[in-house]
Amino acid sequence: MAMNAPAAQPAPWRKRLATVFSGPIIRKSVIAAVLVGSLLILLNQGDLLFSGQITGRVLIKSLITPLIPFCVTMIGAFLNSGSSTRAEDLRPGWAAVRRSLIIAVIVSSVIVIVNQGDLILSGNVSPRTWLKIGITPIVPFCVSLYGAYLAYRNALAAQPPA
Repeated sequence: MAMNAPAAQPAPWRKRLATVFSGPIIRKSVIAAVLVGSLLILLNQGDLLFSGQITGRVLIKSLITPLIPFCVTMIGAFLNSGSSTRAEDLRPGWAAVRRSLIIAVIVSSVIVIVNQGDLILSGNVSPRTWLKIGITPIVPFCVSLYGAYLAYRNALAAQPPA
């Protein structure tokens, strides 16, 4: 029994990728990478940079750090760019907050391992380091939620005027 194949439409994930890799979202993700990456560098490496203790390790950590908010913004936009045709359905809500919390736990763990892993393993953790570790999850949470907001704004901009 032959069935008529439906019209070839891109897979939902391909459509989501195309949406996320559009110019406006990439531009805003780069802005988030520069701003939030600078904040993370100041938070995690600022004391070493300002005291003049710049080593190869500090330089590499400082160069890698902006990639984290860029990737988190893109992931947040991808996860919140569902296949709905209505922008109202994409409005960030509790589901976006929950996804952002999960992303924050995973990403902040990576950030802490990259920036404070050597101190943790050596057992030389100062109160300042504990403060840095405690503040770190706030950054990926906010960046991920910003990515969800970007997906929503992109969907609003793509709607025809009413």
